[in-house]
Amino acid sequence: MTQLPDLSRLSPDEKDALIRALWAQVQALTGQVAGLEARLGAPPKTPHNSSLPPSKGQKANRSDTPKRTNPRQGSLGRKGGGRALVEHPDKTVIARPVCCAHCQAALDAADQRLEARYDKIDLPPVRPVVTRVERYAGQCRCCGHTTLAPVPEGLEPGTPFSLNIVALAIHLRTVHAISYRRLARLMLELFALAISEGALDAAFRR
Repeated sequence: MTQLPDLSRLSPDEKDALIRALWAQVQALTGQVAGLEARLGAPPKTPHNSSLPPSKGQKANRSDTPKRTNPRQGSLGRKGGGRALVEHPDKTVIARPVCCAHCQAALDAADQRLEARYDKIDLPPVRPVVTRVERYAGQCRCCGHTTLAPVPEGLEPGTPFSLNIVALAIHLRTVHAISYRRLARLMLELFALAISEGALDAAFRR
Protein backbone atom coordinates (compact mmCIF):
# COMPACT_ATOMS: atom_id res chain seq x y z
CA MET A 1 0.00 0.00 0.00
CA THR A 2 1.65 3.22 -1.22
CA GLN A 3 -1.32 5.64 -0.91
CA LEU A 4 -3.98 5.98 1.76
CA PRO A 5 -7.44 5.23 0.27
CA ASP A 6 -10.45 7.48 0.66
CA LEU A 7 -11.70 6.56 4.10
CA SER A 8 -15.17 8.08 3.44
CA ARG A 9 -15.82 5.46 0.80
CA LEU A 10 -14.74 2.49 2.97
CA SER A 11 -17.21 0.36 4.85
CA PRO A 12 -16.65 -0.39 8.54
CA ASP A 13 -15.34 -3.87 7.71
CA GLU A 14 -12.88 -2.44 5.14
CA LYS A 15 -11.69 0.14 7.68
CA ASP A 16 -11.11 -2.66 10.22
CA ALA A 17 -9.09 -4.66 7.68
CA LEU A 18 -7.05 -1.56 6.83
CA ILE A 19 -6.31 -0.93 10.51
CA ARG A 20 -5.19 -4.53 11.00
CA ALA A 21 -2.86 -4.37 7.97
CA LEU A 22 -1.32 -1.09 9.13
CA TRP A 23 -0.88 -2.51 12.64
CA ALA A 24 0.95 -5.55 11.29
CA GLN A 25 3.30 -3.30 9.30
CA VAL A 26 3.98 -1.14 12.36
CA GLN A 27 4.82 -4.23 14.44
CA ALA A 28 7.19 -5.52 11.75
CA LEU A 29 8.96 -2.17 11.48
CA THR A 30 9.22 -1.95 15.27
CA GLY A 31 10.92 -5.36 15.38
CA GLN A 32 13.38 -4.35 12.68
CA VAL A 33 14.25 -1.11 14.49
CA ALA A 34 14.80 -2.98 17.75
CA GLY A 35 17.10 -5.43 15.96
CA LEU A 36 19.13 -2.61 14.43
CA GLU A 37 19.48 -0.86 17.78
CA ALA A 38 20.65 -4.11 19.39
CA ARG A 39 23.25 -4.60 16.68
CA LEU A 40 24.51 -1.04 17.10
CA GLY A 41 24.93 -1.51 20.86
CA ALA A 42 26.47 -4.99 20.65
CA PRO A 43 30.27 -5.50 20.62
CA PRO A 44 31.85 -6.22 17.24
CA LYS A 45 32.01 -9.81 16.11
CA THR A 46 35.32 -11.51 16.77
CA PRO A 47 36.55 -15.10 16.53
CA HIS A 48 36.01 -15.32 20.30
CA ASN A 49 32.29 -14.37 20.42
CA SER A 50 31.09 -15.60 17.01
CA SER A 51 31.76 -18.14 14.30
CA LEU A 52 34.28 -15.93 12.53
CA PRO A 53 37.53 -17.72 11.62
CA PRO A 54 40.70 -16.57 13.44
CA SER A 55 42.02 -15.02 10.23
CA LYS A 56 39.12 -12.51 10.25
CA GLY A 57 39.91 -11.24 13.74
CA GLN A 58 41.39 -7.83 14.33
CA LYS A 59 45.13 -7.91 14.73
CA ALA A 60 46.50 -6.53 17.97
CA ASN A 61 48.31 -3.24 17.76
CA ARG A 62 52.06 -3.52 17.86
CA SER A 63 53.71 -2.05 20.88
CA ASP A 64 55.59 1.18 20.55
CA THR A 65 58.67 -0.23 22.23
CA PRO A 66 61.79 0.44 20.18
CA LYS A 67 63.38 -2.42 18.33
CA ARG A 68 66.35 -4.12 19.90
CA THR A 69 69.58 -2.81 18.44
CA ASN A 70 72.01 -5.08 20.26
CA PRO A 71 72.06 -8.85 19.69
CA ARG A 72 70.31 -11.21 22.02
CA GLN A 73 72.31 -12.68 24.83
CA GLY A 74 73.94 -15.79 23.51
CA SER A 75 77.11 -17.77 23.66
CA LEU A 76 80.40 -15.96 23.93
CA GLY A 77 81.83 -15.23 20.51
CA ARG A 78 78.58 -15.83 18.63
CA LYS A 79 76.64 -13.18 16.78
CA GLY A 80 73.00 -13.05 17.74
CA GLY A 81 71.33 -15.39 20.18
CA GLY A 82 71.19 -19.13 20.47
CA ARG A 83 70.73 -22.01 22.85
CA ALA A 84 71.86 -21.29 26.39
CA LEU A 85 75.01 -23.04 27.49
CA VAL A 86 74.66 -26.06 29.75
CA GLU A 87 75.61 -25.20 33.32
CA HIS A 88 77.54 -28.41 33.96
CA PRO A 89 78.81 -30.02 30.74
CA ASP A 90 79.88 -33.66 30.83
CA LYS A 91 83.14 -32.92 29.07
CA THR A 92 85.09 -29.78 28.13
CA VAL A 93 87.44 -29.57 25.17
CA ILE A 94 89.93 -26.71 25.25
CA ALA A 95 91.41 -25.83 21.87
CA ARG A 96 94.49 -23.59 21.93
CA PRO A 97 96.69 -22.64 18.98
CA VAL A 98 100.28 -23.84 19.30
CA CYS A 99 101.84 -21.41 16.89
CA CYS A 100 100.94 -18.52 14.60
CA ALA A 101 99.27 -19.64 11.40
CA HIS A 102 101.16 -16.97 9.43
CA CYS A 103 104.77 -16.92 10.71
CA GLN A 104 104.74 -20.15 12.77
CA ALA A 105 105.93 -18.30 15.89
CA ALA A 106 105.10 -20.02 19.18
CA LEU A 107 102.05 -18.73 21.05
CA ASP A 108 102.07 -18.70 24.86
CA ALA A 109 98.98 -18.71 27.09
CA ALA A 110 99.41 -14.96 27.67
CA ASP A 111 99.10 -14.36 23.92
CA GLN A 112 95.70 -16.04 23.70
CA ARG A 113 92.16 -15.03 24.62
CA LEU A 114 88.88 -16.93 24.72
CA GLU A 115 87.27 -16.32 21.35
CA ALA A 116 84.23 -18.60 21.43
CA ARG A 117 82.42 -20.94 23.75
CA TYR A 118 79.63 -23.23 22.58
CA ASP A 119 78.11 -26.62 23.29
CA LYS A 120 77.96 -29.67 21.04
CA ILE A 121 75.21 -32.05 22.11
CA ASP A 122 75.18 -35.72 21.21
CA LEU A 123 73.37 -38.84 22.30
CA PRO A 124 75.34 -41.33 24.41
CA PRO A 125 76.13 -44.70 22.86
CA VAL A 126 73.31 -47.08 23.65
CA ARG A 127 74.09 -50.69 24.36
CA PRO A 128 72.37 -53.31 26.50
CA VAL A 129 73.63 -53.86 30.04
CA VAL A 130 74.32 -57.57 30.53
CA THR A 131 74.38 -58.94 34.07
CA ARG A 132 75.99 -62.33 34.40
CA VAL A 133 74.45 -64.39 37.21
CA GLU A 134 76.56 -67.15 38.78
CA ARG A 135 74.35 -69.11 41.12
CA TYR A 136 75.95 -71.55 43.49
CA ALA A 137 74.45 -74.53 45.27
CA GLY A 138 75.88 -75.84 48.52
CA GLN A 139 75.65 -79.40 49.83
CA CYS A 140 75.30 -79.80 53.57
CA ARG A 141 77.87 -82.11 55.18
CA CYS A 142 75.45 -83.00 57.98
CA CYS A 143 72.25 -83.95 56.18
CA GLY A 144 73.43 -84.08 52.59
CA HIS A 145 70.75 -81.72 51.28
CA THR A 146 71.62 -79.18 48.59
CA THR A 147 70.78 -75.52 49.09
CA LEU A 148 70.50 -73.26 46.06
CA ALA A 149 71.51 -69.63 46.60
CA PRO A 150 68.71 -67.07 46.18
CA VAL A 151 69.08 -64.40 43.50
CA PRO A 152 67.93 -60.75 43.55
CA GLU A 153 64.51 -59.89 42.20
CA GLY A 154 64.50 -59.57 38.43
CA LEU A 155 67.47 -61.92 37.99
CA GLU A 156 65.53 -65.17 38.19
CA PRO A 157 66.31 -67.87 35.60
CA GLY A 158 64.19 -67.99 32.48
CA THR A 159 64.02 -65.35 29.78
CA PRO A 160 67.24 -63.33 29.45
CA PHE A 161 65.30 -60.13 28.78
CA SER A 162 64.36 -57.87 31.68
CA LEU A 163 60.94 -56.40 32.37
CA ASN A 164 62.13 -53.01 31.11
CA ILE A 165 62.94 -54.47 27.69
CA VAL A 166 59.62 -56.29 27.53
CA ALA A 167 57.71 -53.16 28.59
CA LEU A 168 59.42 -51.09 25.90
CA ALA A 169 58.74 -53.73 23.26
CA ILE A 170 55.05 -53.93 24.29
CA HIS A 171 54.76 -50.14 24.12
CA LEU A 172 56.23 -50.01 20.62
CA ARG A 173 54.13 -52.95 19.50
CA THR A 174 50.73 -51.84 20.84
CA VAL A 175 50.89 -48.04 20.80
CA HIS A 176 52.84 -47.56 17.56
CA ALA A 177 51.61 -50.74 15.81
CA ILE A 178 55.11 -51.89 14.84
CA SER A 179 55.36 -55.33 13.30
CA TYR A 180 57.47 -58.10 14.85
CA ARG A 181 60.03 -57.91 12.06
CA ARG A 182 60.41 -54.17 12.25
CA LEU A 183 60.45 -54.26 16.06
CA ALA A 184 63.33 -56.75 16.09
CA ARG A 185 65.25 -54.56 13.65
CA LEU A 186 64.48 -51.46 15.69
CA MET A 187 65.83 -53.07 18.85
CA LEU A 188 69.04 -53.96 17.05
CA GLU A 189 69.58 -50.57 15.42
CA LEU A 190 68.65 -48.34 18.38
CA PHE A 191 69.79 -50.38 21.36
CA ALA A 192 72.25 -52.90 19.83
CA LEU A 193 70.01 -55.64 21.25
CA ALA A 194 69.66 -58.75 19.14
CA ILE A 195 66.21 -60.22 19.81
CA SER A 196 64.33 -62.50 17.43
CA GLU A 197 60.69 -62.27 16.45
CA GLY A 198 60.03 -65.54 18.26
CA ALA A 199 61.60 -64.19 21.47
CA LEU A 200 59.39 -61.09 21.22
CA ASP A 201 56.28 -63.21 20.76
CA ALA A 202 57.19 -65.44 23.71
CA ALA A 203 57.81 -62.38 25.91
CA PHE A 204 54.43 -60.91 24.97
CA ARG A 205 52.67 -64.19 25.72
CA ARG A 206 54.26 -64.37 29.17
